Amino acid sequence: MRRLTKFVLLFGALSLITATIQAQFFSSESIKINFAPTESLDGVTWAPSISLTENGLFLEKLSQNISAEVWVQTQPISAGMSWRPPTSITVKVEVESGAEDFTYLRSYFRYSCDKAHWSTWYNLSSAKTKTDGMAFVYEGWLSVPNVAREAYSAQAGEWWKTDPAWTSDEHELCVWIVKRNPEFFASEFPFIGYVQVRIEGESRGMRLKSLRVSTNSAESGLTSIKKRQVRSTIGEKWFFDPSKTKK
Repeated sequence: MRRLTKFVLLFGALSLITATIQAQFFSSESIKINFAPTESLDGVTWAPSISLTENGLFLEKLSQNISAEVWVQTQPISAGMSWRPPTSITVKVEVESGAEDFTYLRSYFRYSCDKAHWSTWYNLSSAKTKTDGMAFVYEGWLSVPNVAREAYSAQAGEWWKTDPAWTSDEHELCVWIVKRNPEFFASEFPFIGYVQVRIEGESRGMRLKSLRVSTNSAESGLTSIKKRQVRSTIGEKWFFDPSKTKK
């Protein structure tokens, strides 16, 4: 019994050395895209049927028997911290639209680890529609199952053997992975590094004024002890991009 007690105490001490336990940490992001020629709209695209004007994305009023396909797609948006991207996320989309006539919009989002390879599109449910101000609100939640992380976790185990400065730094893990296998994230989607939102539908005339994307996630605070000095960008939002990785 004494030997067992000593073993348990020793195991507990080793656990404290190799890991630190904190409460869950939360990450949130809110980006508002104002549709105007004076705004920065890099990476934002929209349907050929609508034009950018000083008062928003505009589709002129059409006759009653005609409707046009309309869509807007945002730039990639960082979804979490650079050292630990989330595995589950809540996405909320708010669209401010001054409709000229019949307008029907749906909203979707997808996610990526490396901003080059993307998941399929997931539907966002309509949360609220105000017909007076034409404010469309959509919300959705996505969680990555453990089975989708098996290959990634196996790579992490191999990376730990190389004695990295901090085994909890997933940006450095991803850099190491793509150096060995540049196409790893073409088929594996183990976490949510970026999200991209798309709204699409039909209209007989509308004016899109703005679009706000809000994301929220919570991850475990369990981390390893830092062995050496970590990179200076540890506190930034997720920025992993194999084509231009910064340290």
